[in-house]
Amino acid sequence: MRKTIMTRSFLVGASLALVSLSLQAQTVSTPVVGFQKTTLSANAYKGIGISLVNPAVITGSVSGKSGYVVTLTGASGVGTSLENAPASYYLEVTSGANVGDRFEVNVSATKSANNATITLAANSRNTANAQTVNLASGSGVVVRKHITLDQVRSSLAGTLRGDDNSYANADVLYVHNGITFVGYWLGTDLQSWWSNDDPDDHRFDVIGPGQGILFYKKGSAATFTSVGSVRPNDYKQVLSAGYQLNAPGYPISYTPVALGGALSNGWNAGDKIFVHDGLAYNGNTLMSDGYWDDGVNPDPVNSTVLVSGDASFLTYLSNPVTDLETKPTQ
Repeated sequence: MRKTIMTRSFLVGASLALVSLSLQAQTVSTPVVGFQKTTLSANAYKGIGISLVNPAVITGSVSGKSGYVVTLTGASGVGTSLENAPASYYLEVTSGANVGDRFEVNVSATKSANNATITLAANSRNTANAQTVNLASGSGVVVRKHITLDQVRSSLAGTLRGDDNSYANADVLYVHNGITFVGYWLGTDLQSWWSNDDPDDHRFDVIGPGQGILFYKKGSAATFTSVGSVRPNDYKQVLSAGYQLNAPGYPISYTPVALGGALSNGWNAGDKIFVHDGLAYNGNTLMSDGYWDDGVNPDPVNSTVLVSGDASFLTYLSNPVTDLETKPTQ
């Protein structure tokens, strides 16, 4: 049955405002390593979702946890595997009851202890409370280095555009803070990233797991090549109420249902998934009968691929949702 026509396009152009060890291996398989190349057309927007992960620098099994401190079985000198700040890391649970959970690592405390422990940190990127969560003995964990704006820049190839004074003549990377898009533009040295929010270089700012990017390529086309491993465990995504710019957990194609968008998963009628086509965001709306409507086609788009494994997507949810996605068969 034909659904009510919804407004499909949400303009982005002018409306985008710059507001400113070695440990004993606990796995029996080798992660799939590969790359994804994304074309960035000249003078156009492109949603980028980084689904490949950096290699694990620590792999282990939990023997206990007290507060923020996780102890690994048979480990020693864990801190030597971590670089000093500004390097940043996260711990991801790869097996056990908390599989998919992720927590920021307190690098200075972990390096200072330099024993069998990893100290977690309170952070909005955590998928659960780092202090109170119960990681059962035997749970598998890995620690990975975060992807940063600097790593994004190093993944770009082509004629880059930079300007220390204004985004108007530079390549721009946008993230979403839950209220609006925040832009970072490439500096004249083609290394630094600047923002209207403050005078600091943002090259070491983190693009967290599941966090999407909207990129504007100024002047000429380029490519973005993400190199990394396919996450070998189930993936947990915490979607906040309101707007959120997301990245897929795996390098595969997604229908709205595959993204977790179903009434049975806690989504509500009126929740939306937006995908950028280079000029504008196109909206898809979850209806009260469980069907997805793109506002254009007469048939539901529940089985239509909306998001590729290298693209970002914007969600609008009336209530927060936590989704655990089962890892694809490799």
